[in-house]
Amino acid sequence: MSNIRQYTFWSSLRIICWVVFVTVVGHGSAWAESARSLVNRGNSAYTAGNFEEALKLYQEAEAKEPKSPEIQYNLGNARYKLGDLTGAAQSYQQAASEATDPKIISRSKFNLGNTSFRQGEQVESTAPDQAVTAFAESVAGFRAALELDSTLPEAGRNLEVSKRRLQQAHEALRKQQQASADEKRKQQELASELQQMADQQQEMAEASREQAGKEQQDDHAMTEHAASQQALQEKTQSMRQQMGDSDNQKEAIDALTQAGNQQQEAQDKLQEGRSDEAAKAQDQAAQAIRQAADQLQGKKETPQEGKKDQEHKKDQAQEGKSSGEEKQQGEPAFDESGDKLEQQAEAKGQKPLNQTAQELLNEEKQNMINRRNQKATGYEAVDKDW
Repeated sequence: MSNIRQYTFWSSLRIICWVVFVTVVGHGSAWAESARSLVNRGNSAYTAGNFEEALKLYQEAEAKEPKSPEIQYNLGNARYKLGDLTGAAQSYQQAASEATDPKIISRSKFNLGNTSFRQGEQVESTAPDQAVTAFAESVAGFRAALELDSTLPEAGRNLEVSKRRLQQAHEALRKQQQASADEKRKQQELASELQQMADQQQEMAEASREQAGKEQQDDHAMTEHAASQQALQEKTQSMRQQMGDSDNQKEAIDALTQAGNQQQEAQDKLQEGRSDEAAKAQDQAAQAIRQAADQLQGKKETPQEGKKDQEHKKDQAQEGKSSGEEKQQGEPAFDESGDKLEQQAEAKGQKPLNQTAQELLNEEKQNMINRRNQKATGYEAVDKDW
């Protein structure tokens, strides 16, 4: 009991890559004898640390005996040593499915657990969802190995380590999903505010056109109008600064930069009393702000669509309609119903990753208790020459 409990405090895995010295089925024939010779030569290269040569020889043996689980097991070991984790996993899986010897099956499952663990390590910092899947497969591999051979050294210890890393990956995935949801909400709020700013800028353009149509311009009104334009320009600059230099918001940032330039030009024209030219710059600023909002919502607007939208705004303003009465068309940019991965899993009739991982952990807790009750004296040594 104490030996098993001790494993829970260890933090790394150990790989068991025994070389299988086999007599290939049908060894009486020259063809089978050749395969056996290739395996033995591959074993010698493997033992000497020449894994590339070992892999080459095992592959030649595989061509002669493609159904041999022993050869597949050795292929998995060589590929693991060379860092080909995907290839190693495929070889171990084939070895386990082809074998009838419980020792080969249990060791294939054990090394498959190690391989999945390493795959999880490679992606846990960049893709927690893939790490959850890999660590869950690692847990399943070690569990299967223990069920076949409860005396297999390191299997219980590695199982505990894998479960702990699965929990960590599960928590990292939860945090990533929450951060993604928070970021989407923030972008949605920014987009909504930018839409209001675009409407405000468009109203200023209409006011400039109205002022330009008068026989005599009102200097006081022009001064107030220029001040309002300056205030909106400062707000646009503030929104631009809120976005920082994020690569995934680059197009929106560029659009706001363009809007700021047009707003400055509009302000200069207003101060010069050239309202008609100010209105043109304000139209372009409104369009750029709206493009920034669309980028944050994941929409792609063509110049023709932007022009049509701008003309539509003008028509509504001329008809005396409030731009605030318009309704946004299309799908919402953020769906609060849940994470996309979970929705995809449910659509396929699969359990969500979070649920699957938690069930594995709960099951392993019970399995560990059962194993402790069955064997309280620790693990026995295993003969490697088999």
